[in-house]
Amino acid sequence: MDHTPAGVASNRSRLLSLAYAAIVSGLSMAAIGGLGLAAGQPWLFPSLGPTIFIQSVTPAAPAARTWNTIAGHAIGVCAGFAALFASGAQVAPAVMASGALSPARVAATAAAVAATVGLQLLLKAQHPPAAATTMLVTLGGLKPDWRTVGVIAVGVVFIALLGALVVQRHPDRGRA
Repeated sequence: MDHTPAGVASNRSRLLSLAYAAIVSGLSMAAIGGLGLAAGQPWLFPSLGPTIFIQSVTPAAPAARTWNTIAGHAIGVCAGFAALFASGAQVAPAVMASGALSPARVAATAAAVAATVGLQLLLKAQHPPAAATTMLVTLGGLKPDWRTVGVIAVGVVFIALLGALVVQRHPDRGRA
């Protein structure tokens, strides 16, 4: 029979969840980064951080699901590239590199984020970090070419697979 007071057990459980989330998040980024280094590919990009955050901190959230991760980022990439080319913003200087924001990049970003949110809701694939992927495309953080699409796809598949394992093994799994 366990004589541990409920508060102590609750604090221990909270500390375990905190440690788990932090450790698996770092390990996931290291794994994708290490694979990218070995392959000579930049499979590690900013919107994967918020993705693993959701998967490790809120594993029961719909956004942590594998479908939401993959479909959400796919929608974000497609919306980003469609808006980028429809607005002609692909020829405008990248925002962070140039320090300048062009009207075409603003228009592309607004249209792409709206499309990303709308399509994610329509397809029940809500994944907020995918809006960051959308903006990386429209603001010029990622090059508008097929190689970039492949890099994003591989990074997203890796984080989705790792995230599924993180969610499955989460110490809070099954708790109300």
